[in-house]
Amino acid sequence: MKRLPLLSLSLVAALGVGCSSPSQQDASAPTQPMQMKKRTQALAGVTLQSVEVSEAVQVAAGGEVTVHAYRFEVAEGTTASVEELVQAALEEGGADTVNLPWEVGLERDQEETRVALKYVSAVVDAIEAQVGTGEQYRSGYRHWFQQTGVDVCSHGDFYGLVFQEAGLVFVIEAAGNAEC
Repeated sequence: MKRLPLLSLSLVAALGVGCSSPSQQDASAPTQPMQMKKRTQALAGVTLQSVEVSEAVQVAAGGEVTVHAYRFEVAEGTTASVEELVQAALEEGGADTVNLPWEVGLERDQEETRVALKYVSAVVDAIEAQVGTGEQYRSGYRHWFQQTGVDVCSHGDFYGLVFQEAGLVFVIEAAGNAEC
């Protein structure tokens, strides 16, 4: 399958990246509170609970990306890596997308995350303000791309910003269509 860096004008304006590179960066959106569920496949000994995303984060996200937030608790004697927490957040919030052909991308530190998400920097700023700890965080990345029509491909990007001290994972997700 041939991937071309052509996105819808609104997605390009919001994210400024093409869909051909697995290292490209996009984003995610607000969710409604869910009940706490225990991770069974992605992460044993960890629970995730959906938490409200602040109005400032929602405003910064506009309609171009979605943002979800989860509080996580790790059972005593259990550790959770950034990648495990990002995968758990994907499974928790992505009931309709979890079966897409997700590819695991790079784990990034705070500075690298800010560079990767520079086109939605207002969202990152608002998330950092909502968390309020000033802590250094890390992020994990997932991407999918598949042909959905003769000349149309759909794609999505999923960033999980993990704040260990606060016990929070914020997910920034974007999806769109492109010519392929």
